[in-house]
Amino acid sequence: MSARIPIIPTIIPAAGILILCGLGRWQLDRREWKRDLIARLEAAGTLPPVTPAEFRQAMAGDISVQYRRAEISCHAGEKRPYDLRPGSSAKGDSGFFVVVSCRPNDRPPDIVAVAGWTRRADARDMALTLDHALAGVVIERPYGDAPDRPRFMLIPDTAIPPLERPRQPRGQDLPDNHLAYAGQWFGLAVALAFIYGLWLRRRMVALPPRGE
Repeated sequence: MSARIPIIPTIIPAAGILILCGLGRWQLDRREWKRDLIARLEAAGTLPPVTPAEFRQAMAGDISVQYRRAEISCHAGEKRPYDLRPGSSAKGDSGFFVVVSCRPNDRPPDIVAVAGWTRRADARDMALTLDHALAGVVIERPYGDAPDRPRFMLIPDTAIPPLERPRQPRGQDLPDNHLAYAGQWFGLAVALAFIYGLWLRRRMVALPPRGE
């Protein structure tokens, strides 16, 4: 019986099944990691506001201030926006975050702030008078690991007129669909095993008995 089982056609689907099961297990591990991350981000909002010393520690990579509350002084005078990024209003409408640098024009910013939300795709060309103290939630690495980009972005509770209030980030906004992905990988593994079983059964039936 065992001699009739082809080696190579069996190794290939067996390897595929092991890989698919490994991907499913990886997604389950990712689900636990994501749940822990969401819990830590939700708890960050209850911590005291970030101090200048903590910002320096975060710049050095010693601590994380992700989703912590903070206040920054934004008194850079009249400036054009630093950037325009997709974002939602406090009401949930789609549009753009108008991002500004609270430093003078001749200084590269370590931290930028969302001046507010707008529907206007040409808001990058508007001029804003920055003479505010902004309080809100800190986002670390809003531009990823891109060099010469700000390390932090503040999404404030208020908006600089004529802009509207931006939507505040929350840990529960992070997608947690890893269980569904795990189910897909395990389902593909079961399907591959079933297909291989059908193929092997038909092959065994088609083979003549031994000795003939």
